[in-house]
Amino acid sequence: MQERPVSLTIIAWFLIVTSALGVLAMLAMQNNPLMEQAYAKSPLPVSAHIAIGIVGALITIACGYGFLKGLNWSRLLYVGWSIIGFAIAMLTMPVTPFIWLSVAFFAIICFFLFRPAANAWFNPTKELEERFR
Repeated sequence: MQERPVSLTIIAWFLIVTSALGVLAMLAMQNNPLMEQAYAKSPLPVSAHIAIGIVGALITIACGYGFLKGLNWSRLLYVGWSIIGFAIAMLTMPVTPFIWLSVAFFAIICFFLFRPAANAWFNPTKELEERFR
């Protein structure tokens, strides 16, 4: 059995932990006046931002688990959902340095997700072999 690249282990656990903390933070800030003020100019209500954030965090947790298990769909879902999330953020919030920092961080993660060692870890034929064992 192939060994998982250390970079993927670090990325997976980072995404799992930060997304879980993000869900808790969103739930805790649900009725926070500062959050309502920050989203006042957005075309979406605060509750929609919270729902999208929670769904996104849960998807990211699932992707992190998939990274640990070598499931190819997880990296594709992560990339797809992240692009959708950036599009929603750009359309509904003022573009801030935080968004650009997130895009740069996403690009770094993608670099590691699609390196040769990661491609070998996420090999779809490996998934089939393990299912039929």
